[in-house]
Amino acid sequence: MQLRKYRSEDKTSLAHLSAASFGVNREYWEEYYEPEKNPRLDPDQVYVIEEDGEPRASVTVLPLRVCVDGSPVSMGGVAAVSTHPAYRRRGYAGELMRLALRQMRERDVPLSMLTPFSYAFYRFFGFELALESIKYDLKPTNLTTHPEQKNVRAYHDEDLPQMMALFEEEAVRHPCCVLRSEAYWRKTLSRNDLEAAVYESSGKIEGYLLYRQTAYQEDRTPFRTLEVRELIWSNPESRAGLLSFLAALDPAVFRIKCRTSPGEPLHPYLGNSYVEMKIFPEQMLRLVDVSEALRCLRRSIEFPLVLKVQDDALPENSGDYTVSEGEVVRDARSGEFVELKVQQLAQLYAGYLSPENLARRGLITASSTRALDLAQKIFPAGDPWVFNPDFF
Repeated sequence: MQLRKYRSEDKTSLAHLSAASFGVNREYWEEYYEPEKNPRLDPDQVYVIEEDGEPRASVTVLPLRVCVDGSPVSMGGVAAVSTHPAYRRRGYAGELMRLALRQMRERDVPLSMLTPFSYAFYRFFGFELALESIKYDLKPTNLTTHPEQKNVRAYHDEDLPQMMALFEEEAVRHPCCVLRSEAYWRKTLSRNDLEAAVYESSGKIEGYLLYRQTAYQEDRTPFRTLEVRELIWSNPESRAGLLSFLAALDPAVFRIKCRTSPGEPLHPYLGNSYVEMKIFPEQMLRLVDVSEALRCLRRSIEFPLVLKVQDDALPENSGDYTVSEGEVVRDARSGEFVELKVQQLAQLYAGYLSPENLARRGLITASSTRALDLAQKIFPAGDPWVFNPDFF
């Protein structure tokens, strides 16, 4: 078995391997492994297990950035973890994950995220669930029409700079929100199955909607589905206009599916809140380099706190970290401490769960109530979120 980096001649083999693993057509994967067509791909961060002269398994690390305290931070997006069905359960995926994590540390990438096929599998490598969503299944009549719909129109290419600015303003509100390059924006909007509408008032775009619609199928109910891929609004008027766009769909034909962050639910604002909704687990987060990840935080505490971190998959992260005003020191310099695994540190880091919540369940240990209060200031509750077009 040989662990190595991607070679250009691997494209066809990896496309075949990924199609066999995920069930998506080979043409999609051939484009995925082409840097000219995939603006998020760095071929130097595609890793392969080769045996008997052919690729048997592969993993891709996408060089992305996420929002942390309003600033962009490097994040390795683990994607396309694939093993040919004939060669599964031989430890290939585990070897690739260990290699990917080592490579991220060498590249000074402090964070990593992924969308798991198995939460239990990736917990073994130090990842933990840190994001969730509310998924809605709505009738158009669950939403209300509004006169502001008159300001909604179809997307034009020249709208993109204003849409990008709106997205970036929204992204800073969500810990771990994946940021987009202009190239990735253009690739997303060029998809044949994706449509866009904008809310424009007085010559300024104040919101937009990305969506896709299924074809009419007479033998299914509903006949068509509109799936909201992204809804960004900057004020109540733009929100009302874009939701009215959805409410205007024919209720005899359409259902609407959408997902929101837990901090932006729809149901409290509906005329009838009794709608179908589910809380759904989403991405996992991992602190690849605990010291660097903690230094990315901009938090204020009046007294030092020691984080006693255990990391079985990356033992170099295990140890004491004293967090104080404006610095992180690799040492124990205070009597107040919180003891935790790197998985729970990820949940705190994202603002997904609170120190008090984890302590009550015995998942972290604090030296005192004061230590818990300090941890709460370092890791306040947030609304972590990744928008649909940025899934990987």
